[in-house]
Amino acid sequence: MEKVLWQLCVERAAKDRFRQDPAGFLERFALNEREVAMILEFDVAGLQAEGVSPMLTMGYWQELSPQRDMVTYKRRLGCTDEQIAGFSAALKG
Repeated sequence: MEKVLWQLCVERAAKDRFRQDPAGFLERFALNEREVAMILEFDVAGLQAEGVSPMLTMGYWQELSPQRDMVTYKRRLGCTDEQIAGFSAALKG
């Protein structure tokens, strides 16, 4: 999953292919259904719980998420209002 997110963070061609056909783009990687679902749903908390780097989830979110704002990102991580007031790319718990 980290290789996929890294490509989506740094490779323009990968971003373009993902935007055109997200599921089709992911077919070329050895991902299981759950992993594909987490990526397609921008489940950043699930990705981090699986060990994906918080910096990759944040970069992926900022590059490709329909919302792209950090407040929504932190809410998706399960942050409290107090935690949202500060900054962290990682799920704290």
